[in-house]
Amino acid sequence: MTRSSRPAQQPSASAEVRGARVLVGIIGGVFLLLIAAFVGMIFFVHDEARLNAVGPIAAAPGAERGGVVFHGTANIWEVRGRLMQDDARQVRFAIDLVGPTGQPAPPELAVRLALERADVDGAVTPLAHSLLRPGSLTASSAPLDPGRWRLRIALPEIEAVQEFRVEP
Repeated sequence: MTRSSRPAQQPSASAEVRGARVLVGIIGGVFLLLIAAFVGMIFFVHDEARLNAVGPIAAAPGAERGGVVFHGTANIWEVRGRLMQDDARQVRFAIDLVGPTGQPAPPELAVRLALERADVDGAVTPLAHSLLRPGSLTASSAPLDPGRWRLRIALPEIEAVQEFRVEP
């Protein structure tokens, strides 16, 4: 009698073992994929860095619509900026570029500024800027149409991008 009950228990026990092995295999496979994804991240090209809004700028003369302070890192450069809008929807930018040692960016650093519409496919409009001192740039736009816009700061090997909104 013991022999007849034993074969009935063996298939269920082996099914449990198979189920446990499949579960361990799935969990192990997920961890291997996660590790491969982390290792693969270094090989992807990152040619664009997002800048983050840090806080608002209150409305004042010359910046009647207020503005925003933004900050971020693009390659080795720390980007600190301010954008302010006046009544005519003209936007003024003040940008400071600081290197990894805390020194301002050198005057010969190739920096290009451009504006583009974020909500409409369109052309990128170059933005003329002036150098106030090493690492400090200022620029002003023409009056902008209402909507979402992007400021692109092109540095060697990377672009820093700050999105903002122009209200009607």
